[in-house]
Amino acid sequence: MFQFGLRDPFIRDYHDEISKADNITTYIYTNVLKIETNETGKRVTRLSAATLKGNTFGVDAKLFIIAAGGIDTPRLLLLSNTVHKEGLGNGNDLVGRFFMEHVHLWSGIYIPSDPALLEKAALYKIHRVNNVPVMGKLALSEDVLRREKLLNYCTSIHPKFMENWQIQQRPPAGVTSLRKVRKGSKSLLSKSKKSLIFQLNHMTEQAPNPESRVTLSEERDCFGRNRAQLDWQLVPLDIHSINRAQEIIDTELRRAGLGQLEIEFHDEETRTGRIHGGWHHMGTTRMHTDPEMGVVDEHCRIHGVSNLYVAGPSVFPTGGYANPVLTVVALAARLSDHIKNVLQ
Repeated sequence: MFQFGLRDPFIRDYHDEISKADNITTYIYTNVLKIETNETGKRVTRLSAATLKGNTFGVDAKLFIIAAGGIDTPRLLLLSNTVHKEGLGNGNDLVGRFFMEHVHLWSGIYIPSDPALLEKAALYKIHRVNNVPVMGKLALSEDVLRREKLLNYCTSIHPKFMENWQIQQRPPAGVTSLRKVRKGSKSLLSKSKKSLIFQLNHMTEQAPNPESRVTLSEERDCFGRNRAQLDWQLVPLDIHSINRAQEIIDTELRRAGLGQLEIEFHDEETRTGRIHGGWHHMGTTRMHTDPEMGVVDEHCRIHGVSNLYVAGPSVFPTGGYANPVLTVVALAARLSDHIKNVLQ
């Protein structure tokens, strides 16, 4: 089950509270250019900042938290290279690595055995419960994931009526694409009245991959600072998980007498641009107690820097398949509690 929330709490609901708070000062239109440290690089001393109008200034504090997302957080650390040429917190070449997204793609169709299923599938479309938008999706059980050694996976189903088509027979070997079905003489579907199908929108976990990473490009921004460049890379397990999950769902649908799944997506199609992300940028300052395995420790503090923390999805060591916002908020609240104790 997916539960959806509005963005209002982040941009509207608490605006007046923040504006009136004595212990919060918000600087808008301000760009942090570099994190400055002491001569050993083990403690942050200030932030260098500037505005587009040319104003420059520094911000001093006892403690600093970066919350700039999965791309700009590693960029800022890599740019902060006055003491350590490889960047701040990057002694083990981990900053920017393990970039993860949720692998999204529209592919395949679910053909129900009974057109009346549409009336029974309301759980699987976005609807409101106690004024909260919720939506059911198809997923694999924990036991199946472990037995099959698959990444986390889910798919939403979206009804569509196809004009002048109906189920006729299983396709011949190798003909599983709806595009091939429509063009081929031996087709899965034959002409008739409107028929109900469900299109599938897959969302899956990505395996952590050190070669999937954010680095600095040669291109400069208006402040003369290197822009970020992203090399998002998938591994065979990412694709295998999508395909195998569909095979399992197809088997279960047939066993339950609910219909069948026709799989469109194949390994060679990863190069066609059908795959995209969900704007869920994760993993580039991953959490691990061992500095040789992660950028931040269990308290989200940068290894080797006493007063610099990271809040946001870049600390995720893995990404699961669900939207990251709830986990981001939970980690931020947890970090807040930790910071209160540190500053006492």
